Amino acid sequence: MSTVPKPVSDVDVIIVAHDSGVLLTEAVASVEAQVEPGRVLVVDAGSSDGSVEAMSAAHPTVRIIPTENRGFAAANNVGIAATTGKFVLLLNPDASLEELGLRGLVSRMSANRTVGVVAPRVMDADGTTQAGSYGRFPTLRVAIVMRLNRALNVLSLGHLGKHADIAGTTPVDWVTGACMLVRRSAIEAVGPMDEGFFLYYEDIEWCHRMHDGGWTVLVEPDSCCTHHRGGSGGGSSPAAVAAYRASFYRYCKLYHLGLYALAARIGLGTRMAVGGRG
Repeated sequence: MSTVPKPVSDVDVIIVAHDSGVLLTEAVASVEAQVEPGRVLVVDAGSSDGSVEAMSAAHPTVRIIPTENRGFAAANNVGIAATTGKFVLLLNPDASLEELGLRGLVSRMSANRTVGVVAPRVMDADGTTQAGSYGRFPTLRVAIVMRLNRALNVLSLGHLGKHADIAGTTPVDWVTGACMLVRRSAIEAVGPMDEGFFLYYEDIEWCHRMHDGGWTVLVEPDSCCTHHRGGSGGGSSPAAVAAYRASFYRYCKLYHLGLYALAARIGLGTRMAVGGRG
């Protein structure tokens, strides 16, 4: 006879929703049984598509906090302030954590008190590791190396290639905020997400402060999460592109990456001048 796994204790789940569609209900369903009752919190950042109401009808024990749409970082901070668990799982409304995935993340974090953030292997729908789900802190040198690697992949493979898989638990500079387990004492030490970022780069900057504060950031590939990137809005819309640029330049300013920002502006201007995508 199969038994239902015992929920993980002392963990709160925060899902920020803004017109997230049917994927919101799927995200909630993926984690609700993995935590104790009442530990899933949806921060509704001005949704108007009925997705939050539909989710609530299917999962009536989920807490909902309505708030104005001041950005992803601000909404997550509302959720963090409204919870008390030793650990906090931030999950995108277009992401689903596999069964028992949370238990693996908590076990990894509990085994090492210096771990401030641990993320699962984030996958595309086809099961491959999602590009941009972890990496090194952005600098001009890192950007140049990445572009060279992409060019080499195109020359040798005929396409860009996929993000390299991680064979075992691995320290990294940063992980995506699509799915990350964060230690509350680490949040108390370094502060919450920077609300100066409306969308994008808030996860990278947070991980930067974690490292500066002596905390470790890990990817735990034994836990997996499927992320339907762009499935809850944003993506390549003009507003999302503008938000990405604003966040990138803010990050460069915070971490004294003036040369990198200048190179990006020159590259943008060049692409626009020749009629390419800005």
